[in-house]
Amino acid sequence: MIDTGSSPQWRAVGPYLPTNSSKAGLVDETRLFLQLFAECRDAETTRQELVNGGLPQRSRETRRTIVEFVQRRLLRWNPPPWVLDDLIAFARDRNPDALRAALLVHVPRQDTLLYSLVQRVIVPRLYRSEREIVRADVQRFLDEEQARHPEITTWTHATRQKLASNLLTILRDYGLLRGTARKQIAEPIVPPEVVRHLVRLLREEGVTPEELIHHPDWQLWLWDAGRVRAALQALATGESIQ
Repeated sequence: MIDTGSSPQWRAVGPYLPTNSSKAGLVDETRLFLQLFAECRDAETTRQELVNGGLPQRSRETRRTIVEFVQRRLLRWNPPPWVLDDLIAFARDRNPDALRAALLVHVPRQDTLLYSLVQRVIVPRLYRSEREIVRADVQRFLDEEQARHPEITTWTHATRQKLASNLLTILRDYGLLRGTARKQIAEPIVPPEVVRHLVRLLREEGVTPEELIHHPDWQLWLWDAGRVRAALQALATGESIQ
């Protein structure tokens, strides 16, 4: 574990939570939230506008729940203004890859279960050249995690089923997986501005230049140290990131 000393702690810690059992990636809704937030810079005003009809869902209760999810994912860790500025820029970008790649960093960092699923199931499977992943694989992971996370034993069978399905859908929505019932692991497209965003995020958390290349957050994009070195070199020289 990296010792960040007095540096900010901008990631979730603690037990696994089943909160993602009811909603998936919400990419379009997150984009709307950020675009409206950019106009008023007030979370409550943004929430009210979306709940009152700013979202396309017909049910007010559904709109309310969606906004709560988006706010929890984006704002509960009290991000510094520059993070929100970057996310707004990604939301305004016509290229959808920027926002999706940024959400693939921020949403798992605020959900210990989703983060662990990527690090301990998706990444090892890719290294074994096994690209297919299904809901049963997530269920096996939950079974294996019960000793370290006994909170899993309190979840109902229905909750576990929905959670396993939604976790994979979230990763598909953010570009890490492809497919429907039988999903395939796929390296997401990460624009240079999102790479810069993660570099700054890690550096401000206290990660040193020596630690940066090997930080596990890069694996949220399925990047190993060699891939990170190449991307950082491309940023330094102004070349396109391959």
